[in-house]
Amino acid sequence: YYTSIPGSCNFETQDQEWTIVCGLTQDPSDDFDWDIGNSAVTGQMGPDTDHTPGKGQHFLYVNSSAQKEGSRARIITTNLFPASLGACRLRFWFWMFASRRTGVLKVYTAAEHGMDILMWSSSRNEENKW
Repeated sequence: YYTSIPGSCNFETQDQEWTIVCGLTQDPSDDFDWDIGNSAVTGQMGPDTDHTPGKGQHFLYVNSSAQKEGSRARIITTNLFPASLGACRLRFWFWMFASRRTGVLKVYTAAEHGMDILMWSSSRNEENKW
């Protein structure tokens, strides 16, 4: 159900560029990039399976254990989402486990004047699950 909603992405792009298909772009001013992968790519440092129901196998990931403290990997939506009246929802699944240098996962929204506003963050080494 959720993969058919406008703005959603399950990263099963089949040779298509995930940034285009998913409406995302790498931040050119960050220190390293997000990449598309699966359990074969991430090995023991990542999850065994994707969260997507059915035949999903791919997910977006960064290997934070290979980075210096303070390094940032950032993706940005390429489409602007209009302000909502009442409630605005962002749904995503994440897996933060295994590395002692997990880092912090943050979600920002851009205000009308361009300032980033922190909406959510997690810095815990979560359980071995999505």
